[in-house]
Amino acid sequence: MKHTNPIINEMFDAAQFSETGHQLIDLLTAHLDTNLAGSAQVLNWKSPSTESLKWQAPLPKKPTINPKELLHKLSQEILPNNLAIHHPHNMGHQVASPLPLAALCDLVASLTNQAMAVYEAGPSATMLERQVIRWLCSLINPETWGNAGGVLTSGGAQANLTALLAARQVSSSKANPSSSIWKDGVSQQPPLRILASEHAHYSVSRAAGIMGLGCDSVIKIATDESGRLDLSALKSAHQRCIENQEVIIAVVANAGCTPTGSIDTLSAIGHYCTTHGLWFHVDGAHGASALLSENHREKLAGIEMADSVVWDGHKLMYMPAAVSAVLFRDEHHSYAAFSQDASYLFQGNGHEDEAFNLSYRTLECTKRMMALKLWAAFSLYGSQGMGALLDEAFAKAKIFAEKIQKRRNFELLMPPETNIVCFRYLKNHSNQTQANKHQSNIRQCIIQSGKFHITQVDLHGITWLRTTLMNPFTTEQDLDELLENVDLASQAVLSMAK
Repeated sequence: MKHTNPIINEMFDAAQFSETGHQLIDLLTAHLDTNLAGSAQVLNWKSPSTESLKWQAPLPKKPTINPKELLHKLSQEILPNNLAIHHPHNMGHQVASPLPLAALCDLVASLTNQAMAVYEAGPSATMLERQVIRWLCSLINPETWGNAGGVLTSGGAQANLTALLAARQVSSSKANPSSSIWKDGVSQQPPLRILASEHAHYSVSRAAGIMGLGCDSVIKIATDESGRLDLSALKSAHQRCIENQEVIIAVVANAGCTPTGSIDTLSAIGHYCTTHGLWFHVDGAHGASALLSENHREKLAGIEMADSVVWDGHKLMYMPAAVSAVLFRDEHHSYAAFSQDASYLFQGNGHEDEAFNLSYRTLECTKRMMALKLWAAFSLYGSQGMGALLDEAFAKAKIFAEKIQKRRNFELLMPPETNIVCFRYLKNHSNQTQANKHQSNIRQCIIQSGKFHITQVDLHGITWLRTTLMNPFTTEQDLDELLENVDLASQAVLSMAK
């Protein structure tokens, strides 16, 4: 069918889509090959304030319909200035080098544009999501999580918020059955608290702020020398809450915390929460993928006791961002986070089909078809293939830690439990402030060189260099080169300071 407006015809022209699409895939294929081979810089560093001056073009008004110009700008201006995610020297943030076929699934999701607020707005997308959720729950425990459920969200921060909203509803109802926190607000409730590891992701405190509890309602629990939540400190904090007549809505444990990758003693925490009737939430955004590995799933012993679990696909399941799962051991709790009255979407007639309307349980109304890429990856590679990627990452971190310990002037924070390794370069400094500044300067020197991408983290007043080893194509030689570059960067920083 042709439109009377020729411009609109061109905007939706299937033949042009096919031609440009093939050229785009060729461009991205070359980009992928270049990155995996490490034949270009991992980061083409430019000052953001300077670079911003180049992006002051006026808004285009007249259509040009010139896909070749678009591809040219992608190849010459956009892709070369991206962080090279698939580069073996990309060791910075917890961002996966995504599986290429999973990325193609995102193209399918974009073009088909299934809104997914209700079943009829995305029938296949809904079924895909329900299938993936069942698979993930079965990986936690096929028996005790037999009545589990959940939804996919756009990122772990939203998943944590959803879990804590459900926890707030369930826990506050126990403490004050006569009041509905959703309708009456927090003012009708006793003081509500969240007990969380000091290494809890910032999204936990942010969720407390969003929920109207205030960030100070999150009581940070000290960790041990391995970065794990200290159980005795948890017990003491719980007792103080009881004495102050404060209601704990959730205890948050980490399965792979962001600063160090440490995994809390989930079994001990889970038993304590069960004994005292506390909602047990596990933020497994990073580390829950260890459930895919026969070699490492034991590290998550006790996760099956959780009331809710967050699990990111765009980390150690190697999905394009963003796709996260928020899972509930009791599927009924997945409906506790939100309440809504929208007759244009929800019929509210109690019919069984209403259970297939996913927006009952998620912050999002328009939901992207996120499950397709996870479903495709599991269908193509199985849980064993996905687990092999995790095994590779964890093994690489262990090798890197051993290399650090053998190097003069290097200090390892702790043996890695996952794929995050923290270390620092030792030089004689008159105080800790200077030593910390030296680490930051080393990192800046390295990333501005474009040779490696690493991050840093401050722990108890000490700054550490931090690597997240995600890329399966990173070799031991790459790890050696990083340490050599840290050494050289330290010398360069000291020389500039003279």
